[in-house]
Amino acid sequence: MKKILPKYTQWTNLRSLIFLAIVVSSLVFILLYQEYFSLHTFKAGAATALLYVEANRLQGALIFMVFYFMFCALPMPFVSAPTMLAGFLFGNIDGLLIVSFMSTIGGTTLFLITRYLCSDWIQINVANKFSRLQQASNSDSFMFALSLRLMPGMPFSIPAMVLGLSKLSALKFYCSTQLGLLTILFVYVNAGKSLSQINSVDDIFS
Repeated sequence: MKKILPKYTQWTNLRSLIFLAIVVSSLVFILLYQEYFSLHTFKAGAATALLYVEANRLQGALIFMVFYFMFCALPMPFVSAPTMLAGFLFGNIDGLLIVSFMSTIGGTTLFLITRYLCSDWIQINVANKFSRLQQASNSDSFMFALSLRLMPGMPFSIPAMVLGLSKLSALKFYCSTQLGLLTILFVYVNAGKSLSQINSVDDIFS
């Protein structure tokens, strides 16, 4: 056992470093290129993207699905602008289907990355705080996960990263994410029809 523990600890630390590198890289990427992810940038390229989608709808949908999945699988704090773009490019039904499944699959990917890259390190180093989170999640796992998704103003990646540290199953996380995000995603997708008239996310709810 004494020989195994150091190797286990080294592997745990390595996984934690990998996860930390992903988070830091995402934050640096956002800070350096944040102007490219603003609503105004998406609006500027929307007309060109629409022309491409109208000529190559299936290919355009596949490209957008990969783009949206990457947005959700990385620790990005916001997905409102690309969600509205989906409504503008594909309409309410197709746009909602795309963002609903890609956000759920991307969020579940981030959930699993968090679980398998840094959960052991957190259990060892912050056991007291983590045990409280586990108790809250385990009391009613699905409802706890659903409540996080229904909280207004909650950054997209936070529930995936928080619940990745709990004992919640990936299936329950997937279902709670798909159900919990459906309403707000529809609001953003529907707003995409009036993308040219929207200057900020607040305009959607005004």
